[in-house]
Amino acid sequence: MVKIKPQIQTKATAKADQSERYSQRVAELLKYVRRKAGLSARELARSVGSSHSTILAYESGKKIPVTTTLMRLVHACGYSIDFALSPRLRGGEDNPKGAELQAVLELASEFPARHSDTPDSKMPSTL
Repeated sequence: MVKIKPQIQTKATAKADQSERYSQRVAELLKYVRRKAGLSARELARSVGSSHSTILAYESGKKIPVTTTLMRLVHACGYSIDFALSPRLRGGEDNPKGAELQAVLELASEFPARHSDTPDSKMPSTL
């Protein structure tokens, strides 16, 4: 029998994965807004003073635009970007914060709700 060890993600690989996910989300966003605006990559590039190859690199995830460039590109397509800040929970590698809460919530969702409009007949009416 072959035992398979669970792969432990290092901080470096976690950071690389996060960067890749961010890159893909930005790429999808740019492609979406450009297409919704009915612009070609060349038209968008011309309107923001860039090259179409740079736009295509952004849309493929090969390059990541800085925030101001991203906002300029999105604005040129007739959209705006709003940012929302929210606190992020952090924990150790073996016990990330929020994991325990998530497990409890998943467990609780398996139990039926016990709500009733009438008071429980077993409860005393006065204390």
